[in-house]
Amino acid sequence: MPNLVVGYDRHPASRSALAFAADLAGRLDAGLHVVHVVDDEDVPVDPDSDDLEAATAGRAEWARAAADAQLAEFAGAWTYYSRHGRPAVVLAQIATDTDAAMIVLGVPRKGLMAMMERLLGESVSAAEVRLAGRPVVLVPEQAGDTD
Repeated sequence: MPNLVVGYDRHPASRSALAFAADLAGRLDAGLHVVHVVDDEDVPVDPDSDDLEAATAGRAEWARAAADAQLAEFAGAWTYYSRHGRPAVVLAQIATDTDAAMIVLGVPRKGLMAMMERLLGESVSAAEVRLAGRPVVLVPEQAGDTD
């Protein structure tokens, strides 16, 4: 059975990527591996708070609940991963571990920080192309977005 890996976070393009990957997995009878990499957006605004770990876990769990809801009608096999680390490295490792045919990502974010990341070579999509050793598909925000 072929496998697809999809990166998933709270951004609309990510929801579009998951919708695209689920549709493609259904057509190919492929396994779907949904990956959320815990990042700065999962960390509460106050990193010195007493309940930092619980708050971070709760924010990361949001991604799991959102993926569950979005895949409620998906009939195929899928797994969910929540990992810490550099997103491109984590995604590439899971793609290797599952022998994925491709990695699906939402298009890069917009804005000043996203532009700086691209200029510094830190965008997930650019790094993924270098690291993964397999096709990387970028899905635009509006494609398959159900909102």
